[in-house]
Amino acid sequence: MLARLPLVVVSVAEEEVGSPESSPHLMRIARGAAAALVFESGRQRDAIVTRRRGTGTLTVSFTGRAAHAGNAHASGRNAVWAMARFIDAAQALTDYARGSSVNVGLASGGTSSNTVPAFAECKVDVRFERSDAATELLEALRLAAERAAESLGVELAIAGGANRLPLDRTPASEALFLEYGAHARAVGLGSEECPLVGGGSDANTVASVGVPAIDGLGPRGEGFHTTSEWVDLASLRPKAEALARFLWQRAAREG
Repeated sequence: MLARLPLVVVSVAEEEVGSPESSPHLMRIARGAAAALVFESGRQRDAIVTRRRGTGTLTVSFTGRAAHAGNAHASGRNAVWAMARFIDAAQALTDYARGSSVNVGLASGGTSSNTVPAFAECKVDVRFERSDAATELLEALRLAAERAAESLGVELAIAGGANRLPLDRTPASEALFLEYGAHARAVGLGSEECPLVGGGSDANTVASVGVPAIDGLGPRGEGFHTTSEWVDLASLRPKAEALARFLWQRAAREG
């Protein structure tokens, strides 16, 4: 007779924005789990994800002094100019060799072309391969923002930070990858290991509390984050069968 296999199934609604509300809940229920299986979209050849970069977001705001661009230009403090200096310095912190990248994806400021802008704000996405690199990268961004603000005499505010540590390949997650891969092959799927993935997921979140995690186990698809994203419906059944075989074997082992 098979033993009962305790399972927790979680559907996360805000994963694409970093799971800000669900992460504490997810970490709480994950503690002590034997394994975590994450059903992000399947990769080409059904490759299983064992490594992901960490992620972070920053909101950097500059507050200067508004002034008429013609009559009182010299008395203004241009917040957009300070932001531009920061953006140039921030983008230069990207280091592909170390697996770190910085992307200023949103920027706004000013009220009109003939007014020295008193406020500007940008949103920064950071990615890193190692946890220690996160600390270094965030500190470098803070210093770059401070230098930009001081150079033009404007005020600075920074919010945010690292929201997902990297998903590392560990001996436990390697064993999980090999175990799940055997069941994938048994139903005609691929089972190779995926190269390092640049984006974070909830696999990063549960791995941060010591749970071995693998990812990319969902149905195949492509065009992620675009209007042409699609799913291969024919892959739904074998993907479900691989999961069922894995759970059946785990339950049999417990029995």
